[in-house]
Order: sequence, then structure tokens, then C-alpha cells
Amino acid sequence: MERINYYLYKIFGILKVGGNMKKVLNFKKENLKICLTVISVLLMLMGFGFYYYQNNSVNQAKELERKRAEKIAEILQKEINSSLIEQTEIQNTIIQMVFQTKDQERKTYLIRMQDGEEVGLKELIKEEHMENFKKKVRELINLKYPKFIADVLNYGNGTVSYQLKENELILYFYQFIINPKLEEEINLHVNYNEIKDYISVPVKLDDEYEVENGYHYQKDKKTIALTFDDGPNGKRTRKLLELLSQNKMHATFFMVGNRMAASPDLVKEVLQSENEIGSHSYNHKNLSRLQVEELKKDAENINHIYESITGQNLHLLRPPYGSVNNRMKENLNYAFVNWNLDTEDWRYRDSNHVYNAVLNKVGDGDIILMHDLYDSTVEAVEKLLPELYVRGFQVVSVTELATLKGKTLELHNTYHSFK
Repeated sequence: MERINYYLYKIFGILKVGGNMKKVLNFKKENLKICLTVISVLLMLMGFGFYYYQNNSVNQAKELERKRAEKIAEILQKEINSSLIEQTEIQNTIIQMVFQTKDQERKTYLIRMQDGEEVGLKELIKEEHMENFKKKVRELINLKYPKFIADVLNYGNGTVSYQLKENELILYFYQFIINPKLEEEINLHVNYNEIKDYISVPVKLDDEYEVENGYHYQKDKKTIALTFDDGPNGKRTRKLLELLSQNKMHATFFMVGNRMAASPDLVKEVLQSENEIGSHSYNHKNLSRLQVEELKKDAENINHIYESITGQNLHLLRPPYGSVNNRMKENLNYAFVNWNLDTEDWRYRDSNHVYNAVLNKVGDGDIILMHDLYDSTVEAVEKLLPELYVRGFQVVSVTELATLKGKTLELHNTYHSFK
């Protein structure tokens, strides 16, 4: 072995760039033969090594492929009574198999491609960021769903399934007991940008994306406008604002001018909560009985108060008693908003009456009349808003309703609904 090393040393020393030519010429013929033999042996050994490496790699790949196939077959046998609705590879890292059970629930299996092992969602989240991941999911649930749903999903008992997509993780929520009962599928789309620091596998990140937001109203859903007259009224108006916020809904508050002046902070709260304010006259007189100068004075008085509080002008008018005539429409720069569904909450002062008055008649495009003066109305709204949500209604302000229905509220015109 020492002799071989000696000849190798000689060969590589002689052949290097700038080597001494004389050494080559003096090199004995028999030594050259030995060196050539050594080189041939080394090349042969290298060839065997390369062949072994290639053959071993092929065998390893075949073994891994066999292991994956066995795992897939095992899962298929386990879910023999379910339907395989999707089998995909995610970023050349994960094989995903999504089944649908007889109860129409999704069930997902993940196989890690590098070793053929089955993994779960928790293996895809970095251990040190699991709590951050859960916190982010709760945050997105609260953003998408009303409180009566979000609280159950975040803290109740049920089953959570999932599905990986190219650019997002979809969570599915099953067997959570929600009251009133929600018939539609409950899910949450989590864009990978929201959890990129928490996830341990390579994913695609979108340049632009939007999270699901319960306030992003849709044109193709049933939509109604909820309106409250005669306020603002201290704790009742504030409670209505709280209920609207909890249910991802908006309303229009038609306020009386002298009551605005007495509660400027409450006026600001209504606007800050992204609800809408309209005029209900300065002191609730029947405007249809006033002459032109009186009409203009009334409008001037309430607009002055509103502008001093908010810096804005009023564009909507709910005429007291719903009374509108041509003199009003010609001389007042408002869009006149009446209603087509009257709860008569002022007459009955009964929460069940208000609740049933809406649910028995409500339809897409309705404008509903209520008042924020009565505890019974607040109690009715508390029961009503979740029920409207599960029945597929979006509850919005008058201007939002008009926009979603492709209409413009024009000055000097009267509106009762947007059917």
C-alpha cells in the first residue's frame, strides 16, 4: 500500500501544471506500468462505486415509492365508506387525500413525501408558534363571523377538519352546537400570508390577498336595511350599536336635531361604528304641514347641529310620520327615506311582537322601521339579528342597501324599499 501511495504521489506531482519535464523523461518504464495499473484499478473502483451509488439510490427511491403506495392503500381501506374527492401534491412536499364522509363532512390525510409517513396539521406548524397560530385563527374567526357563532367555534366543542390549497389553508367546523342553528357550512379560509411565520412547509404567498370580513357585504345575498327613528337615546342606542357590531351588521339612525344637540358624543359613536345617520327633522314636527320658509329653517337648524358635531352634512331625511309632499321634495335637498315594513314597536312595546313582525314578512330589499327609544325594541333586536343571519340576510344601512342593489339615492326622490 505504501508503494502504491508512493507512485500516486509521483504521478500527481509530475503531471501538475508547471511540473518538471525532466522527471517525466527519467521516469522508469516499469514504474510507469505500475502507475498505469494503479490508475486502471482506481478507475474501476470508481466505476463500481458510481454504479453502487446509482443502484442504491434507485433502490431507495423504489422503497420510498412502495412505502407511499402502502400508506395510500391503508388510508383508502380505512375510508372505504367515504368518497375520495381530492388527491394532490402540495409543493412537492405533501401528498394530500381529502375524503367526504356520508355526513358530508371533509376528512383530510397528509403523507410526507420525503419519508412516506402520515402527518397531521400540528406537524405542519412550528411547535414554538402553535399558540400564535391558534391566536391568529381565533382572530380571523372573530373577523368573519358574528359573536354568537365565533364564541362557539373558539371555545365550544366540535370537530375541526382542514384542507391545504396552493395559497391558503381552509378550516372546516363540524358538530358545533350553535343557536340559532346555522344550516350553511362553517369554514375559514386562512391565506398563508397570515401564518407564514408559523408554518413549517414551503407554501405559495400571494402578492395581494383579502381576509374574510363579515362586513364585506355581497351583492348576491338577501339584504335588508334596518332603521331606527327618534333618537339618539343614551343606553338604548349604545346597546343597539353593540348588538349590530356583534352581528357584523349596520343600520341607519334617523335622529331628531334637538336630541342630537343633547348627546353629541353618542352621535359621534354612531358614525365611528360605521353606521349611518339621517335627519328626522329638528323637533319632530309634521313637515308636510310647514310652509317653505319653515321647512328650510328646520333643515338649517338640524344641519347646523350635525355639522358642528361631525363636520359633515345630512343627505337623508326620514320625514316624521312618513308624511311627504311635493313642497318638501322641491325645497329640501334630501333623499326621502320611508319604509315598507313597519314593526309598530312604538304601539305594542312588546319584543315578541317586533320579532315576529319582522320574521313573518321580511324580504330581500326591505327597509324596516323601528325606534331606539324602547327596551322592548332592543330586546327584540337582540333575538332578531342572529336569526336574520342564519336565514341568509345581510342587515345594512339604507345607503349600503341601495348600493348593493345597484341604485343611487337621489335628492328630492322618495324611497320605500329596494325590491
